[in-house]
Amino acid sequence: MKKLSINAAICDARRVQEETLDNFEAIDINGALIITSPSARAMMARHNVRINCSKSIDLDDETTLNTINGKTTFTGRNTPNGRQYLLINGTMTITPDAGDALRQYMGMTINGTVYCPDFLATVLASKAAINGKLYTYPEGAVILKNNAVLDKSFALRAEPRLYWAAKRLIAVDSELDGDELASKGVRFMVPEAYVSETLAESLAPLFDADTRMVILPDGTSVVQDDLTLNAAGLRRYGDSLVVLGDLYLTADCAEALGDLEYLQVEGDVYLPEAMADTLDAIPETVLDGEVFYLPGKPLFDKIKMTVDKNLLDAFPEGLTLVACPKVTLTGDLTPADVLEHLSLFNCGAIFCKSELQSAVEAVANGSFQVLPIDEEEDDEEGSDPNTMSINAAMYTL
Repeated sequence: MKKLSINAAICDARRVQEETLDNFEAIDINGALIITSPSARAMMARHNVRINCSKSIDLDDETTLNTINGKTTFTGRNTPNGRQYLLINGTMTITPDAGDALRQYMGMTINGTVYCPDFLATVLASKAAINGKLYTYPEGAVILKNNAVLDKSFALRAEPRLYWAAKRLIAVDSELDGDELASKGVRFMVPEAYVSETLAESLAPLFDADTRMVILPDGTSVVQDDLTLNAAGLRRYGDSLVVLGDLYLTADCAEALGDLEYLQVEGDVYLPEAMADTLDAIPETVLDGEVFYLPGKPLFDKIKMTVDKNLLDAFPEGLTLVACPKVTLTGDLTPADVLEHLSLFNCGAIFCKSELQSAVEAVANGSFQVLPIDEEEDDEEGSDPNTMSINAAMYTL
C-alpha cells in the first residue's frame, strides 16, 4: 500500500473521506496552514496521518476561505458574502470605516505587517491572528511610508492634517521650508525624525512630544537600506552620511572615508582589517551597531558563490564572504581549509558536506544556516515509488 505526501501552503481537510484515508498506509501533510473540523480531526486520528503545519484552524463546511496575497487595503466595502475566513499574506492597511466589515468575518490569519486605526485595534484582535508587526495609527491621520521623506514636493501638496509614519521621518532637503508647513497647519506623529540642522528649529514644534529628534549636519545624505560602497560611490554622498541599514566598505574606501565629517550607521559596519584605523579618523561618528573587521579578501553581495580549493589557494591571506545569500563549499575542502582561510558574515544558506559543518559554524557570523550539500538540489518528484507526492499552493484532501 502506498504512502501519500502532501506539500501545500494550505491544505483543506474538512471534507476528507474515510475511503481516501483507507487507501494509504500513511499520510504526511506539510505546509503553512491546515483547515480541519472536529469530525475531520477525529477521522484522521483513527488513521496514520502526520500533520506538520505551522497553523491549524477549524472551520465549518459553510465557511469559505478567501486568500489575498500581497499588499491590500481593507475598507468598509470589504464586507464578506456569507460566512468567510480571510487569509492575508502581505501588508494590510485597515481604514477607519472598516469596523463593521471586520466584525462580519468568521476570522482572519494575517502573515505580514498590519496598519490599523487605534480605535479598531480591539476589534481586529478579536478576529485576527497576526504573524507580523501591528502598528496602530490615530483616527484621521494621513499614513506615510515607514521611512517617510519630507521634501519640497511634499510641502506643495501638504494639507492641515496630522501625518503619521510607523518608523521615522527624514527631512534633509535644503529646499524644504519648515515655516511654510507650520503655516499650513501640518502636524506629525512619528517615533523619530532625522532633521537637518537648518530645518530643526522650524520643524520641531510640528512633531509630537514623544518624537525623538536626530539633528544632522546640513547636506547629509540619508540611505534607507543596507549600503555597499567603493571609493567612487562613497564620494558621491558628500561629507556627511547616514545609513539606516548595514554599511559594507570595500578595500579602496580608506581615502574617501578620510573626507567624511559625519557618519551615522544604524546597523553594523563591515570593513577590511587593513582599514581598522579609518573610522577613528572621521571627526564625528554615531555607530549604533557593531563594527566587524574582515580578514583577507572581502567579497560582498554575491548572490550565488561556490568556494573550492582553487579559489582559497588564490587568496593565501584568506577569503571573507559578506551578505552572500547562497554559498556552496565543494567536496575538495577540508575542515582545516575552512578554519584557516575562510570567514563568512550574514551568508543566509551555506551548503557543505557533513564533515565541514562544525568548521563552517566556527567561522560563520551573523545570520546563516548550514545545510547538507545534497539539499542544494530538489529531489526528483516520485523518486520513491512507494510514495505518492502532491505539491500545490492549495490542496483539498
